[in-house]
Amino acid sequence: MITLWTDRFTRAAVPIAEHRAPAWPAAVLAGAFAVVTTWFVLMQHWSFRTGAFDLGIFDQAVHSYAQGHLPVSTIRDPNLILLGDHFHPILILLAPFHRVFPMAETLLVAQALFFAVSVFPIARLASTAFGSRIGLVIGTCYGLSWGLLNAITFDFHEIAFAVPLLAFGLAEYLHGHPGRAVAIAAPLVLVKEDLGMTLAVLGVLIALRPGTRRLGILTAVGGASASLLSVFVIIPAFSAYGNYRYLGKGGLKAPEAALSGDLFTSGKLWLVALILLPTLFLALRSPLVLLLLPTLGWRLGSTYILYWIPTFHYDAVLMPIVFCALIHGLALLRPHLLGRRRRLALPLIATALSITCLTFFLQSAASEGPGRPAEFAAAANRLIDRIPANSTVSTTNTIAPHLTSKADVYLLKSNRPTEWTLAPYDDPQLTYRHADLVIRDHDLLLMHHPAPTLPPLRER
Repeated sequence: MITLWTDRFTRAAVPIAEHRAPAWPAAVLAGAFAVVTTWFVLMQHWSFRTGAFDLGIFDQAVHSYAQGHLPVSTIRDPNLILLGDHFHPILILLAPFHRVFPMAETLLVAQALFFAVSVFPIARLASTAFGSRIGLVIGTCYGLSWGLLNAITFDFHEIAFAVPLLAFGLAEYLHGHPGRAVAIAAPLVLVKEDLGMTLAVLGVLIALRPGTRRLGILTAVGGASASLLSVFVIIPAFSAYGNYRYLGKGGLKAPEAALSGDLFTSGKLWLVALILLPTLFLALRSPLVLLLLPTLGWRLGSTYILYWIPTFHYDAVLMPIVFCALIHGLALLRPHLLGRRRRLALPLIATALSITCLTFFLQSAASEGPGRPAEFAAAANRLIDRIPANSTVSTTNTIAPHLTSKADVYLLKSNRPTEWTLAPYDDPQLTYRHADLVIRDHDLLLMHHPAPTLPPLRER
């Protein structure tokens, strides 16, 4: 086994191709994904199928940066600087765009474009290795991979930045340019605190290549150090509690019994199988699969079931890794395919990949479509227009991200004395406080409450 893996590391040092395929087919494919995913996320938002957790929180965070302040969210906790929750300073790059377009849609469009752009290096790399037809099939399967679809259908998250960084970085690594790979992947340490460990594993792979040991060691040490510094120094410095809370409840431990699972369970094995299945397990032929370990490590090491059920955004960062590993694994397989077997193998593999991808797509939430703005959406928009800027509002999860650009938003369950309340009249969390204005539109109630009420955190 050791000899086998050593041989694979040695062969991994050889670029999968000396040239690069023409850019335009991959660019056209990425452009098509950009159009479709942008339309999808906007329609989903306008259909009130996004939420305060997590689009509303991130919209408030980026708005804070756009106003020149540290990121805070009244939805998450008005007394918490969000850098004391997760370390994601890369969000500041969205601030200039949010200042011009101060709305939650800005974040959704940015994420859609990030994911679409990541299709380009994957499709071009596969086209370089196997020809344009097979390359476009693999690029399409990647763009429709369930990890990306889940992230697109579940609001916005900071990991949107990591997806193109990994896709472009690993493509450069497989083209034999480790220096470029490190330069592209280095900003991962600014995306989220755990991604420095992914960078560290990339450094280990580079260190095992002849002639790049020093670069690899520096990358591995730098990535690991960045993660440790974020978890044990930077985040505790910003946290109101003086620690990194995800080492306890809400992280490695479930926050409540209803969300608790076993440390060893078949569900975790199923997650690993689902991650590798879109590549027909051919990704296992490549050492690049080792890049999965940091993210899978903290998720599988937790008893919090939300971290390892394949529903949310957590798997998006793993998709560029497994598809680059797939391409590399197929390239390593080529010398073993001779004559007719070689002519048939890639089309058969491409067909199997397409069938697997289509099956996963049909089972994902994306296959249901983004929804359509209905009477509820029209009524909600009419009442939202009545709420003045710089107000404080209590509302529901799905209405919240439509208000974060103009008001300080709190969820109903927080029971805050806000100036306004907007919610369905039959919402069980709705508390009827004294109001001097009550408007009903469709099934929604808008109430204005006289003082004393919460003042806005900051003006917009």
